[in-house]
Amino acid sequence: MPHTKNPLILDSDGGVDDAQALLMLLANGRAPFAVTTVFGNVGLDTATRNILATLAVARADIPVHAGCGRSLTQAIIDAKYIHGEDGLGGAPRPEVTAEPASHDAISFLISTFRAASARGEKVDILMIGPLTNLALALRLDPTIINGIGQLTIMGATVYGRGNTTPAAEFNIYADPEAAAIVFGADIDTLIAPWEPCVTHNMTGAEVDALFDSIPDSPQKAFSVALARHARQTIAGYGGGDHFRFVDPLAAAAVIDPTIITKSLRASVDVALAPGIARGMTIVDPSGRLGTPMVTLIEQVKLDRLIALYAASIPFTTQT
Repeated sequence: MPHTKNPLILDSDGGVDDAQALLMLLANGRAPFAVTTVFGNVGLDTATRNILATLAVARADIPVHAGCGRSLTQAIIDAKYIHGEDGLGGAPRPEVTAEPASHDAISFLISTFRAASARGEKVDILMIGPLTNLALALRLDPTIINGIGQLTIMGATVYGRGNTTPAAEFNIYADPEAAAIVFGADIDTLIAPWEPCVTHNMTGAEVDALFDSIPDSPQKAFSVALARHARQTIAGYGGGDHFRFVDPLAAAAVIDPTIITKSLRASVDVALAPGIARGMTIVDPSGRLGTPMVTLIEQVKLDRLIALYAASIPFTTQT
């Protein structure tokens, strides 16, 4: 998938790996010009504060627009059992003095994509939480697809091995109807599904060696605490001492699309009926589902992924 120089929006639910992904974008020359927030890993208010806190660590001039605080149709779920009560695993961070932008995320997305389309331009969006904000924007104004460049999503599973239910990945399960709307839209879409996020990882020893090679700083302390919490969570669920690239894998694909070494073209839809399969993504390489074809990442260059992550630890903003 070719590299794009389109302006970028990040849509995030403010968890541990969201902060890591945002720092990677900032440190590797793909800074978003705005961040929109959504419920998911934590509630909307906490997610918004966490993004503001991460930007305070790195670059506080980027506006944050708060979006949807619940799904389109179902009860709210969260992933505090993964990300901690504060959503950032207790990582030390500066006091947040900034406030969210006055325009909500939905209004911002609609106006931004409309304006881009009117200029004959495109804006890219990276979504690393539930897809509710974009789904609602598309329902309110379907013509905004004309202003959307590449949509990159962390979410879904290819083989139906979920991380929230036996069949469903969290970001899709949190709002299946929203995911169905987005997957049904004719947008150039790249998906980082759950499977490569599990298979592309570092051992605890490798993470420790990486951190030991970088001088101490407040930015490093923030990254170390995020990684420590992520490792402890994986170990607590019987996964051993590993560091998984989840949202950072999707961010890496936005920063450097050549990192992708194997991908799958397929149409994707979502199971919406109540029951054990709700939120499961159905992936069909034949295209018989009738939804637009998308690209799903299967493998990436792990050494390049680690290098992009490493650049975010000492933290120097690149433009």
